[in-house]
Amino acid sequence: MTVAAHPADTPVDRDAAFARWERRLRLITRLRRALPAVMALIALGLVGLVILSAVRAPKLVKNDDPIIRMVGARFQGRVEDGRSFLIGAQEAARDEREPHRVSLVEPIMVVGAETATPRRLMARMGVYDERTKLLQLTGDVRIDDGLGNRIASNDITIDTRTGQAVGQKGIEGDGPVGQVSADSYTVKDKGDRIEFRGRVRTRVNPE
Repeated sequence: MTVAAHPADTPVDRDAAFARWERRLRLITRLRRALPAVMALIALGLVGLVILSAVRAPKLVKNDDPIIRMVGARFQGRVEDGRSFLIGAQEAARDEREPHRVSLVEPIMVVGAETATPRRLMARMGVYDERTKLLQLTGDVRIDDGLGNRIASNDITIDTRTGQAVGQKGIEGDGPVGQVSADSYTVKDKGDRIEFRGRVRTRVNPE
């Protein structure tokens, strides 16, 4: 009977094994040296991409405009006699150099909205001074006193604290009593009294 050779009895080629081990060692050494270089190349590539993106990015334009614009602005308060007032505008602009002054486009003011006869004033342009509480309306000024009297003027300055108003660029009024025109006017006593000055003309409607 023939006995098979045990693997342990097979002679080992030590020179070949040592050569294979040296080859693996050299490969590992090369990889260990190459890996940092590859990582450095990747890092340089990323830095280059960041720099290229920064160069190609649109330049930020510094905004030195001191004007702050608002849409649908609203200001409200009360006249000293207790009536409320509301000032609104399609657009408002506040200059940071004069923050208390607000320019208004298509302003409208309502005084005494809670009463049976609210007064409405509107114009093309306006300026509201939050410090002095004065509202200046200019350009195609229209006033409706809630009693059927309508007034057209080119300017009016209203003290929102007292309700008194002054106009210096002419006035034309029309109402149930008649018509009136003058060069200037002053509204007093909550609007119950208007003083006309300069080339005053009136026409009274017969009852």
